[in-house]
Amino acid sequence: MPDQLFYRAVGPFSLRVLAEFPDIRLADGIDPEIMISDVKPLDQAGHGDLTFLSNPKYEGEFLKTRATACIAIEKVLDKIPEGVAILIAKDPYKAYARIANKFYPPVLGNGNIHPTAIVASSANLGENVSIGPYVVIEDDVVIGENTIIGAHSVFRRGVRVGTDCRIGAGVLLSYCFIGDNVSIYNGAKIGQDGFGFAPDPVKHVKIPQLGRVIIGSNVEIGANTTIDKGSGPDTVIGDNSWIDNMVQIAHNVTIGKGCIIAAQTGISGSTVVEDFVMVGGQAGLAGHIRIGTGAQISAKSGVISDVPAGMTYAGYPAQPRRQYFRQIAILSKLAQNKGSVK
Repeated sequence: MPDQLFYRAVGPFSLRVLAEFPDIRLADGIDPEIMISDVKPLDQAGHGDLTFLSNPKYEGEFLKTRATACIAIEKVLDKIPEGVAILIAKDPYKAYARIANKFYPPVLGNGNIHPTAIVASSANLGENVSIGPYVVIEDDVVIGENTIIGAHSVFRRGVRVGTDCRIGAGVLLSYCFIGDNVSIYNGAKIGQDGFGFAPDPVKHVKIPQLGRVIIGSNVEIGANTTIDKGSGPDTVIGDNSWIDNMVQIAHNVTIGKGCIIAAQTGISGSTVVEDFVMVGGQAGLAGHIRIGTGAQISAKSGVISDVPAGMTYAGYPAQPRRQYFRQIAILSKLAQNKGSVK
């Protein structure tokens, strides 16, 4: 439930306006001028609120909800709670996300620069860039309009940041170009030296890391995530990819568009992750491998070789998921039968 101490809804909006989003329509007989003031969960919604039903196991809460309106699939029309207006959507969760973003839009910059911030005279700031306390922006940095920068963040020389970006507190950006509408959450570090060296029994020889980090548009990068710059080739994050908290992405890694990478994943150097790949939490990807388009990597998997496009891999070493669970089932039988598979 949105706490008004932290979140302020805009609106209200009529159901007619909310039904203008893609793949949403009003059920027959619903008054389109009903006004909605907020969005809330099924069990907390009341008069003037909109909620959603996306999982059948919450049908009991749906039947008891006191919300004014609910987003649901068409099948619920034969058991609507009294007084609840229904917006029909094939994917109620996605529809709710779109509507919730209308009530709680991203905050944009207002042009305020805190007096403790240090901004180089050669930095180029767009309109309405907001800069928090103790931020450091070095020479030749370019920041697009409406971007917000949290306290204690550092932008090293030459960094480029696009429009409508949200940079959290304590973020360090170096050797990187960042697209539009990118969110980088607190404590993330972008553009550090990669882990590159030639082993030597006396003293390891560092390999200079001379590449950059190129981040596309509409990307999210979670808190305390680290993305190393390339050693020569760039490290690249494609458009619309979302990276969770505490993820490590090593030098020369290429991540395609539309990828989703969950928390505590580690991706080793020079690995290629193609478009629309999903990686579960705490997975580890070895270096110099390729994960094909649309592949899925289960949580805690250890991937040491290429994964074909569209495949789902699990386990360590990672293998096709059905094969992995078949092996687990055989091992379980062996344990139960004291070594016999009969």
